[in-house]
Amino acid sequence: MSRKRALPNVVADALERIWEGATADDLESAVLDFKEDPAHTPTRNATAKVVDMLVKTATCFANGSAGRAFIVFGIADRTPGPDAFNGTERDPADIAHTIFANARPHLTVDAWTAEIHDARLVIIRVAAGMAVYTGFDEVVKHRVGDACLPLDGEERVALGRVRHNPDPTARPVALPASALDPHGLSVACGVLQERGGWFAEAVGDGSPESVLHALDLLTTDGSPTLAARILFGRPDTERPVARHLFRDSGGDMVAETEIHDPLILAAPALQRLVRSHADTVMPVPAQAEALNNALLHRDWSRPDPVVVYQSTDMLRVSSPGGLAPGVAAERLLSGPSQPRNPSVVNAMQILGLVEWSSRGFDRMWVSMLASGFEPPTVDVRADSVDVVLFDGVADRGFVAALSAIREEFGRGITRDAATLVVLRYLLGGSDAGTAVITLARAASLQQSTEADARTLMTWLAQRELLHRTSKRRDEWRLSDRTLAVVVG
Repeated sequence: MSRKRALPNVVADALERIWEGATADDLESAVLDFKEDPAHTPTRNATAKVVDMLVKTATCFANGSAGRAFIVFGIADRTPGPDAFNGTERDPADIAHTIFANARPHLTVDAWTAEIHDARLVIIRVAAGMAVYTGFDEVVKHRVGDACLPLDGEERVALGRVRHNPDPTARPVALPASALDPHGLSVACGVLQERGGWFAEAVGDGSPESVLHALDLLTTDGSPTLAARILFGRPDTERPVARHLFRDSGGDMVAETEIHDPLILAAPALQRLVRSHADTVMPVPAQAEALNNALLHRDWSRPDPVVVYQSTDMLRVSSPGGLAPGVAAERLLSGPSQPRNPSVVNAMQILGLVEWSSRGFDRMWVSMLASGFEPPTVDVRADSVDVVLFDGVADRGFVAALSAIREEFGRGITRDAATLVVLRYLLGGSDAGTAVITLARAASLQQSTEADARTLMTWLAQRELLHRTSKRRDEWRLSDRTLAVVVG
């Protein structure tokens, strides 16, 4: 029997957009995929096709770095509007068992039914993976944006190494109820009750134990975890969680603020503080992502706070500790990664304080590039990671070109940073009609291997966004179709 579950916001929002006329294919992302039951299409062996598509998609998500992801089964992914809701009669327990039995190693997923606009759908939740997974074909793929790309060689080895690294914030700690911040608990309880469904049931009367249980912050024997202390521990007046420094246009220090709250309160407080000093057109999502990334993925064993330096033309966010294990400075956009503190990230995602989405660096790049700004700069040292966002004059021509491309090809084609850096390169000069990009240059911009870059470039060519030149196999330009909508 399937369990009653609240519909995740990312799923609910996408389903409403499909009902209103969007296509599911355009709404897929690093954490969301839609599949149609082959029973509605001419298929010789519908059951075998179901097994193949769901196992491949679930293992791809599990190998990704975005954490929890969702497959919505029962939606036609290329049909807009109400006709997309053709549903499925398949048993969610059978689906979960099929994925478990056919993934290597076995992959446990949650699956349950949801009645949406009179259609019976199956929602499949794929948790953050703990190993490197494959299906029957033994081909390892991982989710990058809305695509499943091959993962091989050193990057596959690195992912395996990272997946065996235990979560330091999941270890048990001594944490009596008196050591928990009551306001933080009240905020979390209110959010969970508002979400309804399973979360409202789990939080019960709002006791500290029920809140921690609903957020997966207890060990199997019921002990609180270090993540529970980070999120809800009473503030330490001697140890700030974050320090914010603001300078005016002349470089003079205007304000210095320390935040001592537990993380559940400190994260939104720091966001509000930065926004209150912002006199810039720099995209807010990029600023928010830089702050969240620093707080969630910092080394909590270090006593130093996250430090934010803000001025009228720059935001610099310094996070204690180097990059998390398995993350390479030259592969921030493409390399496999595992959050340093999965338990903290998971709880913040449940509370809706961070997005169900791809890695933070990818989101920063997408937000800055899509708004016409230069991508962030990242300074990686052994004891800190600094992310710098610069204000400036936005490239409105590039923004207009992106809008035209999305109108022609669908929004999903420009969701990931790897595609945006290629388009910025090809559209950045006055010679967009003749500009070409080599495989080596594409790999460098995408911070990926040449094999992964070739896969993405080939896919973009198949979608007719790019055209492979006749002079060289590994060289591309904008397709005639793309030029027609961006140049005329």
